[in-house]
Amino acid sequence: MSTPVDLPEWPAPETLGLRGSYRDAPEAFRVEEVSGWQISGEGEHLLCEVEKTGLNSADLAERLAALCSARPADVGYCGNKDRHAVTRQWFSVRTPIGFAWPDEAPREEFDARGAGWRLLTTARHGRKLRRGDHGANRFRLVLRLAAEAEGGLPSADVVRAVLERGVPNYFGPQRFGRGYANLTRARRWAEEGARLPPRGNQRGFTISAARSLLFNEVVAARVRARTIERCMDGDVAEANLPTGPLWGRGRSATDGAAAEIERAALEPWALWCRALEHAGLSQERRPLVLKPKALEVEVADDRLILAFTLAPGAFATALLPALGAFVDAAAQAPTEGAAA
Repeated sequence: MSTPVDLPEWPAPETLGLRGSYRDAPEAFRVEEVSGWQISGEGEHLLCEVEKTGLNSADLAERLAALCSARPADVGYCGNKDRHAVTRQWFSVRTPIGFAWPDEAPREEFDARGAGWRLLTTARHGRKLRRGDHGANRFRLVLRLAAEAEGGLPSADVVRAVLERGVPNYFGPQRFGRGYANLTRARRWAEEGARLPPRGNQRGFTISAARSLLFNEVVAARVRARTIERCMDGDVAEANLPTGPLWGRGRSATDGAAAEIERAALEPWALWCRALEHAGLSQERRPLVLKPKALEVEVADDRLILAFTLAPGAFATALLPALGAFVDAAAQAPTEGAAA
């Protein structure tokens, strides 16, 4: 059996030197999906707006399918939302025209630990929701500060200026699975010739983990070269920001100095690049820098409260290294059945 994969050391930018934790409780990490579509009001799909806690999106999709007597494949949603959080998102369930939420079906289910979901709204819609269909995600994070930074806590204006300048757009650890299981499967596939799961979530998670690791390696190389916040010779820009590759078939669109940094960063991962190419993926681009929108900051006693909007696929946790060292309290907590 292969040794589990550890994440490489990806450098953080200069920080404000704060220390603390996040996700100390589900309500300290809130996510609300901002739809990028208009509800049609008719069609063969039942839209369900759901608030969930302690559940991942795939598990809830299966539960909704069962309640609506539908196949799991007939349930769509725009993206995976955090398990250890309070999140709101939309699901679509393909059902007969005129089908409504059954009177006998529960509208909320919670267990003794507080994990569960509640149905907020239903409507009819003309098509299945797909990954990335939503317009954005709105976050509210309550960070618990361990101690005052040297020289005292920064003002809200200082925090806002640091984050609005932009941070490295790393994929967060959630992308790599619990215990980095997705990344371990990706290594077995890329380096040891193991077969990809033929279909379903595990296949997608494995491929996404491999692509995300390679992208993060390019981001890290630009951080080390101190060229992350500006376009350089040969960059492919998006909204005046440099981009990096989501690896797949085709040549990289960069050239010049940008291409040299990219090639050097990915050279140790040649087997991974080749595996992604053989999987039939087309190469795409993603901004190297993340800039939150509609940012609100509150500094209060031992808490730092952030509210902001990010584009689909961006990770709220990517903002934290710019502030300091923050530990994921949910990941540190003992799992159910483990010794305390």
